[in-house]
Amino acid sequence: MAITGNKYEAYHSIMERKSLYVPKEKSLQIETIIRVAKEEYDVNLTKEDIETIRKDSTRYLFKYKMLL
Repeated sequence: MAITGNKYEAYHSIMERKSLYVPKEKSLQIETIIRVAKEEYDVNLTKEDIETIRKDSTRYLFKYKMLL
């Protein structure tokens, strides 16, 4: 499945505000990212989507953030 702007925006927004979703000193789990994306952003992120975004983060940053 393709990484859309909505998926990237949801992932990026969740990562910026990760302190809202996990206690201090803990890392944000993939399952938590998927759940929050579905509940709060109405976006279906998968494990593969998250791995793709993490692997090519610079590409998606330029593709979706720099166009605004």
